Amino acid sequence: MQKIRKYQTEESILRFSRAYAAQQLPWFAPALYRCRIVITEKVPIAAIDQQMNVYFNPSVVVKISASERKKSLRELGFLWIHEISHILRRHAERAKENGFYPQLWNIAADFEINDSHWEGLSMPEDFPGLLPKDYLLPNGQLAEKYYSLLGKEGGKSERLQRLLDLVMDEGSGVHGHSRIWELASTPEASSKNEVNEMVLSLIRKEVAEQLKQAPGNIPGNWRRWVNEILQPKVDWRKVLRHRVKMAIQLSVGGRLDYSYQRFSRRQSAYHPVFLPSLSGDLEAQIAVVVDTSGSMSAQMLGQATGEVCGIMKRLRVPVTVIPCDARAYEPIRVNTSSDQIKLYQLSGGGGTDMNAGIEAALALPKKPNVIIVLTDGFTPWPVKLPEVSLIFGIFHQGKTSFPTPPMPPFSTSSVIGIDLAKL
Repeated sequence: MQKIRKYQTEESILRFSRAYAAQQLPWFAPALYRCRIVITEKVPIAAIDQQMNVYFNPSVVVKISASERKKSLRELGFLWIHEISHILRRHAERAKENGFYPQLWNIAADFEINDSHWEGLSMPEDFPGLLPKDYLLPNGQLAEKYYSLLGKEGGKSERLQRLLDLVMDEGSGVHGHSRIWELASTPEASSKNEVNEMVLSLIRKEVAEQLKQAPGNIPGNWRRWVNEILQPKVDWRKVLRHRVKMAIQLSVGGRLDYSYQRFSRRQSAYHPVFLPSLSGDLEAQIAVVVDTSGSMSAQMLGQATGEVCGIMKRLRVPVTVIPCDARAYEPIRVNTSSDQIKLYQLSGGGGTDMNAGIEAALALPKKPNVIIVLTDGFTPWPVKLPEVSLIFGIFHQGKTSFPTPPMPPFSTSSVIGIDLAKL
């Protein structure tokens, strides 16, 4: 009980400093007040997980708060903005998408956000953060650029080694790797903050919209972030390729199992005991459901057939195409570029129900690892997740919003907008 009473003091200080940060930088309030405060001695200074639980070391809070009141508020406010910046800037997602080494990425992510100057905030004197200029690196770069610059130095670089010794792990909210001190790994998991991808997307958009209207000098890299959130320029082909690859990697291995249909190659050594051998299909199976209903324009259908061949070429695997309007038609196997002629006249032209195409894909003799649905979005959506990965590529003409499947059970990672105006 004594420990709880002690931490109540630190929590009050942190709540007050959060309110101060929200008063100084009101556009960050939607993110700040969505966070849950967790006080633990297991983090060096402060950290954040992917559920927006923010962890503070109590001794750090006490030491900073012991200084003059305004100074302590400026410094604790800085820590608050620093941690939520990792979430707003999608550092965890970016790290996972590129397979970056967590410790080095943590440094690069800190470089990206620490060079921003915010009125009313200051970096803690007793717990200084990492600044790119202190290591002869330019300001205003993205974390990916800093990661590349640091990586070029090699593991034997004394400067890089000093950096690695200084960096303090800030949790899965920075690099995407869970840590043992995060609530998801503790008995308190049932009481952790619950934040899904849709909530994070809404928080980022709300902060970006308020930041766009903010008076005064806003750091240039945050201006760029606002534009990316409100007017995203996404290479959807790259995103599609990445998500399909991930789905294949997760499912192909699971298709292997031991079978007695063919005995082990080492059978002679174990006679008379019969041993099974591994069986299964190592080749990725991709099904593409193409919306051929009356609402699909000639440009959309042409783009859809082009994307089928693009998927086949980039991933070097055959693709099974299922034309579908209100019903599914005969599947078309596309093995080589010359098979593209099979897609010139796709059956359809009636109503719309992509569920029929998804069901047909699941009923294929070889169950697909991933199903891609190319549609304009004007269709009934599945009410539950299938047992395989399902990705929707939705055609639109320069729109910021377009029809999407229900979230939940689906998530933003299941949807890729294909802007025909930018093709």
